[in-house]
Amino acid sequence: MTQFVKHEFAAFDVPCFSAIRSWLLRVGHYALTKPLDKLTPWVWLADHTIQIGVQKVLVILGCPISQVPFGERALQLTDLQLVALVPMEKSNGTLVEAELKQAVERTGCPRLIVSDQGSDLKKGITDFQDRNARTAYVPDVAHYGANQLEHAWADQPRWQQFIKELQNTSAKVRQTKSAYLLAPRMRAKARFMNVAVQLRFARRVLKLLLRDIPHAKATEYYGWLKDYQDDLAVWEREHSLVKTMIEMVRIDGLHTATGLALEQAWGEIGTRESTVRVADGLREYVTKHQPTEPGERFVASTEILESSFGKFKRIEGQQSQDGVTGLVLTMGAMVGSCTDAELKDALEKTPEKKVDNWIANVLGKSMQWFRRQFFAETKA
Repeated sequence: MTQFVKHEFAAFDVPCFSAIRSWLLRVGHYALTKPLDKLTPWVWLADHTIQIGVQKVLVILGCPISQVPFGERALQLTDLQLVALVPMEKSNGTLVEAELKQAVERTGCPRLIVSDQGSDLKKGITDFQDRNARTAYVPDVAHYGANQLEHAWADQPRWQQFIKELQNTSAKVRQTKSAYLLAPRMRAKARFMNVAVQLRFARRVLKLLLRDIPHAKATEYYGWLKDYQDDLAVWEREHSLVKTMIEMVRIDGLHTATGLALEQAWGEIGTRESTVRVADGLREYVTKHQPTEPGERFVASTEILESSFGKFKRIEGQQSQDGVTGLVLTMGAMVGSCTDAELKDALEKTPEKKVDNWIANVLGKSMQWFRRQFFAETKA
């Protein structure tokens, strides 16, 4: 029975947190099991969300390709449906392919699968394609672009020295009154997905250094940046090539005219070897993954899937320290859209017992359960 409580700021009774949690899980379970359209071609977005412990969850969100708002905006959570939600203690190509085959039961064989270039996902998708020739695979454009920058910059002595200088300067100012001058940190993982913030910071500081009267604090800690003025211009240009492609295809998708539109948006590339190499890598992506059929467009971004993971982690809050829990079902509640009547139908068709059974049979014992058992003897 739903419990309601008095709230000091509301003139009416409001449901308690456990009731809201129950509703979210029931709606999420319904989204995971309800019938989906099998008569129209779908695009799947696939990736793993990772928690502490050995379990991670393969998530597949999907949308009929005919409903993707190409040319208007990027995909939103309301455009998507939850196709699959699979806890996995280990992941490899064989296991991923098996789950893709299982997901076909919900939408039919997809026209397109988009994911990052994780080796297990890529291998599973490739093996799936061997048996389903009509299914295309497109790597996420942001991950691909970041890889191009990494290949171009990671071994450059000047880039390595630039990052080292930023880190050394941060170490000097971190525990001082000048800590507001800290440069943005590089990510430990997927570092080249986040280089825009370092480049922007360096460019803004450089402007202070190049004024008629240089900024005193900028000169004290970042005077060394003036030696990187030419390098910074090159890195910003190469990053802009990637950024331009990402912004273009996240809204317009990939199609037969993408290459021409990209060249026009880029303008003159120049002759610098690293810049040409980045541009050629991006051209190869477009040529290899664009659809060949006239009028067809492909989704090329998993940005909205990454966004759903971020939203899920905010819902979890401190429970993220308990590993994979039943809250993972909220992935189904945060996608799609439904009327009040559809929401009522979802709750009526999904009693709490169904959710409890799914959690027990699919997830098993939680990290929190094992923790309680471990410390049970201390209660004596």
